[in-house]
Amino acid sequence: MAGAPPGPRKRQQRADEILDAAAALFVEKGVAATSIDDIVERAGVAKGTFYHYFQDRTAMLEGLRERYAQSFADCAAQATDACCPRDWDARLHAWIAAVAEGYVSSYALHDAIFHDPAVCHRCSMGELVVVQHLAALIAGGCEAGIWTADDPVATAVCMFYGLHGMVDEALATDDDTAKVVPRLSRLYSNMLRA
Repeated sequence: MAGAPPGPRKRQQRADEILDAAAALFVEKGVAATSIDDIVERAGVAKGTFYHYFQDRTAMLEGLRERYAQSFADCAAQATDACCPRDWDARLHAWIAAVAEGYVSSYALHDAIFHDPAVCHRCSMGELVVVQHLAALIAGGCEAGIWTADDPVATAVCMFYGLHGMVDEALATDDDTAKVVPRLSRLYSNMLRA
């Protein structure tokens, strides 16, 4: 029907196109140097279309951050779901590997949208879906009597920051990022058994 509003799938596709354009430009130019005009030009949409999907630049940046975090959670869930439900160490290793590999492959975008000095972003890490997924994994291992953690969410936050720091250290020192996963798997598995 002509003139009908786009359906949910088409609407999400258009929003994703805008976010994809913004992500590419933020990596290329930085967040502060990228204007809404730059984003709509790259996305091939009218400026009004941008405002149809996002209230303002801040809302678009928050949408990009949410999508980025959700992609980590989806990869981690897929990796852990592929493991035997009772093999808690394998599930933990799969979570670590999925998140570390995802971070290594996308750290330029991560740095642009979370660490650009012009857009300081502080949030509760315990609210991130990927951290919540890890907290649920830890809680499951505790309920099964395999691990011990007084507070699965706080433990997951600590582990997420540790993973983030280890990957950043490997990237900064040109160390082999593939070494991070087995190191963290051993460390975190031992930590949960303490």
